[in-house]
Amino acid sequence: MNFTRRLATAAATAAIIVGAIAPVAFAKTSITVSGNGDKSNNTVNVSSNTNTTVVQGNGSVIVNTVGSIAGTGGNTANGNTKGTTNITTGNAKSNVNVTVGGSSNDAMITPACGCNTNTDITVKHNGQNSNNTVTVSSSNPLTVIQTNLSFIVNAVTSVVGTGDNKANSNTGGGTSIKTGNANSNVTVNVTGSNNTLN
Repeated sequence: MNFTRRLATAAATAAIIVGAIAPVAFAKTSITVSGNGDKSNNTVNVSSNTNTTVVQGNGSVIVNTVGSIAGTGGNTANGNTKGTTNITTGNAKSNVNVTVGGSSNDAMITPACGCNTNTDITVKHNGQNSNNTVTVSSSNPLTVIQTNLSFIVNAVTSVVGTGDNKANSNTGGGTSIKTGNANSNVTVNVTGSNNTLN
């Protein structure tokens, strides 16, 4: 009985943050049962096992502290005579935009089973009443573990003020006070963590 076997080995890769497993390439396995005598019993067992394990983990701690202060006004025009007293202030506007993105894991497994095996079996030129048995088994378990932990704190303070204008003790003319608007816009966008397996 002639038995020829050529089998390459491959090692799984575990990646942190971003993982990519390249295609696993195996050499061809060849089995030949030939030239055996009359009533011979020939048995060949071939077992191929490939284990692929991918472990990815991410941890993010993000703390944002934003303070915004905008103000208008606080003008004083006092003690004017024989004239028009005018106080005009502009607008106070505060725009705060905070965008936070979580961590991510991306694992690409090619091919899907993590294997690429070829097996050739040849049974020939054996004697009369010979009994030939060839058994080939293949196991390709795939284990993927992806974990994310995100701790995100956003503390935003926005203060706007207008007014507090003073025009006192003015004589012999008109007095006019026009104060602007106070606007505050706060936007907070938080994107959680994500896992992708291809």
